[in-house]
Amino acid sequence: MWKYLVLIAVFLVILQDTEGVCRLPGKIQTACENKGIILHCGMHQVLHVFDAMYGREDKHTCSRSGKHKSTSCTARNVLKKVKSKCNGRRSCRLRARNSVFGDPCHGTLKYLRVRYECRRRYRFHHGWWHG
Repeated sequence: MWKYLVLIAVFLVILQDTEGVCRLPGKIQTACENKGIILHCGMHQVLHVFDAMYGREDKHTCSRSGKHKSTSCTARNVLKKVKSKCNGRRSCRLRARNSVFGDPCHGTLKYLRVRYECRRRYRFHHGWWHG
C-alpha cells in the first residue's frame, strides 16, 4: 500500500511547478477574438485536444481594449467543435470568432484557449499496428 502512496506523491511533485501550482499536461494556445491560431505537431504525431474554451474567464488575457462587461462567460460545445476539427490531424487552424463558437457575452472581448498534446500516430498495416 505504501508503495502506491509514494508513487502518487512522486507523480504530484512532477506535476507541480516551482510555485507549487499543479500543471495539466499538454500545450496551451490562445487566440484573441477575431484572430487565429495554428495547432501543429511534428512528424508522425497527431493532435489530441484536452480542453477548449471560447469566452472570457479573466481580466488579463487579451485585454487590449478593456472591454470586459463580464469575466465569467463561456460558449457551449467549444471542446466538441475543436476536437471534431483537430483531433487526429497533424495541424489545425482555428479562428476565435463569434460566427464559429457563438457569442456567450455580448459586448465583451473574448478569446479562444485550447489545451492539447501531440501523440504518436499509429497506423494499421498488414494486420499490425505500426507507430
